Amino acid sequence: MSYRGLNLITRQAIVHSTIRHANLLTRTTIPLASQDRGFFFGKRREPRCDLRNQSIVQEDGGRKAAWLGDGPLQHGWFDGALTTYSAIRRGPTVGGKEMLGTRVKKNGKLEWEWITYEQAIETSDHVSQAVRKLGIETGEESKIGIYSKNRPEWIISDMAVHNFSNVSVPLYDTITNDDMHYITNLCELKLMFVDLEEKTKQLIRDKSYLPTLKYIVQFDKVSPDTREMARENDFQIWSFEEFVEMGKKEKPRQHIPPTPETLATISFTSGTTGRPKGVMLTHLNLCSATMSCGEFEQNMDGGDGYLSYLPLAHIYERLCTLSNFTIGSRIGFFRGDPTLLLEDIQALGPVSVATVPRVIDKIHKGVMKQVVDKPIKRMILKAAIAYKLYHYKMTGKATRKTWVDKYLLHKIQMLLGPNIKQIIIGAAKSDFTSLQFMRGAFGIEVLEGYGQTETSGPTTIQLVGDTRIGCVGPPMACSLLKLVDVPELGYYVNKNGGEILVKGYNVTSGYYKNPDATTSSFTEDGYLKTGDIGRFTPEGSLQIIDRRKNVFKLPQGKFVAPDLTETLYTSSRFVQQIYVHGDLQKPWLVAVVVPDPEHLAGYAKTKHNIEGKTYEQLCNDPVLAEDVLRHFVQLTEGHNRPRYEGVYAVHLTPIAFTAQNGLTTPTLKNKRNSLAQFFKSDIEKMYKTIETSELKSLAQ
Repeated sequence: MSYRGLNLITRQAIVHSTIRHANLLTRTTIPLASQDRGFFFGKRREPRCDLRNQSIVQEDGGRKAAWLGDGPLQHGWFDGALTTYSAIRRGPTVGGKEMLGTRVKKNGKLEWEWITYEQAIETSDHVSQAVRKLGIETGEESKIGIYSKNRPEWIISDMAVHNFSNVSVPLYDTITNDDMHYITNLCELKLMFVDLEEKTKQLIRDKSYLPTLKYIVQFDKVSPDTREMARENDFQIWSFEEFVEMGKKEKPRQHIPPTPETLATISFTSGTTGRPKGVMLTHLNLCSATMSCGEFEQNMDGGDGYLSYLPLAHIYERLCTLSNFTIGSRIGFFRGDPTLLLEDIQALGPVSVATVPRVIDKIHKGVMKQVVDKPIKRMILKAAIAYKLYHYKMTGKATRKTWVDKYLLHKIQMLLGPNIKQIIIGAAKSDFTSLQFMRGAFGIEVLEGYGQTETSGPTTIQLVGDTRIGCVGPPMACSLLKLVDVPELGYYVNKNGGEILVKGYNVTSGYYKNPDATTSSFTEDGYLKTGDIGRFTPEGSLQIIDRRKNVFKLPQGKFVAPDLTETLYTSSRFVQQIYVHGDLQKPWLVAVVVPDPEHLAGYAKTKHNIEGKTYEQLCNDPVLAEDVLRHFVQLTEGHNRPRYEGVYAVHLTPIAFTAQNGLTTPTLKNKRNSLAQFFKSDIEKMYKTIETSELKSLAQ
């Protein structure tokens, strides 16, 4: 590329420095009212409301979506689709044909194999008829478990449960035995759908802990050994195919479809602390939450694609799949290997993908690694992204149709396939730099949302056209949001924010068989206490500050939120995962870091001439830990954060935080209590080192 071409991009984008420090999109410094749009970029996309006034304050201090005006809250995306039963059946009426897909090998090549809407609905009927033969009663008093990774049979089983108004109870694939026993017994599950034989054997072995469980339907074929094991332990077992055939032979019973008020599912919280709680969600709750997807550009006549890879046991993914079924989209399931995720996305070519911050951070760092030692390419890439960000700010619309897309960014954009239009990010706070990169490099809408299991997934979503980063949008049309003071943490609504409260059609009625938790989670006027701290921008969009329980006061009287520090440090190329720890008795934060193996090895060789060491040996090198700490201090200062919000010591570990080892939730959020316990000795060593250093400084 010529110097003249690079200079043109730079002048058009008004690039003052690198993309990391560019002031093209800011969290709060550029009010929407002052973002002038020139004619150079064409007409700005019209948002659904005035972006300067996104929410309306109500008499009780709550806020609702501005586009509702004086009207009431809404309770559904489409008329007549207020249950999952009716919402899924709407799909084929608006053009939906292929519904559920998996990649299978045919003639040595991987190809998508599809189940149509008609086939899925028919199969779900056979399954539900077979359930009736077992003597399981119709209605919401009967709960049925699904213990499986994402696959078509998961969806079909869930549909079958609802054919007769039963209640589905999903269990995470990575759930501990103890929690699995607890949930099975709490919900008195008689029937469990599972995917793999090893889970079937686990259930049979744990018979003494599972007194209610009698029937197992295994999605895979059942081996003779497992059949014999089940027979000896008084379990009845079928493969999914056998169960379907059994249902075909039954005299068909007329479905008992659920009403909007019928309990649809008991969705257990992923449990960052303590026992998981069973959130009771009705069909109306779930269908109201699908209104969040009205912000996306979608083909309402069916045919759009969506890749499912986040766990279906989590309400976030459940909501996304239901929304897509409602408009007749086809959903492909990834192969279960995270390293093949991008390959599956490219093969499907989805229009939308739901994701979490960890995934976009990996994509961002993966791309930047390719140019880390190529200064000219890196400069061109940053300038191209800066141009796209400026274009986005000026027009309020994402596009892949500029000459920069065609000549400079096309290869990067194909990482997510040719059809991708939007990504919604939830489950945790996102890194500012990674969000900028995704919006600029990929030319798609990247919208942040906020919600909880208790709100059936999202309760706010950023509006298309709002180009700022760090806002999660106004309330959805089905809910009200309110902030209340938290004086013990120094938060006041009229100053710097407060705890977020939610009320609306998407909000749970409470926790299953847990009246104390239900009572303590709601205010007297019916608002759900989210436990999150937030604030509203002058434009009426919500910003998340932190979890209430994660904010604490240091001995010197300063309040800190470790989550915010983690988000800041995630932008570092040293960091693959990070846990920032604070102690009420200690005036310092410390960090446990899982470093990026490639970057750590390259840095060690370049800066310290260290070669031939394993990843574990590099993690144990105190010199490298000191360098990472020094880099964190620079990040803290570079972002104008007080020193006490930064860390004072770093421990490098080769042990990844995973759901399998109990250090993260299935959606990759840190389990803070588990991490603190797991790395207890390392944390104590860091504090001892800091205290020793402080004493030496005083003695000098």
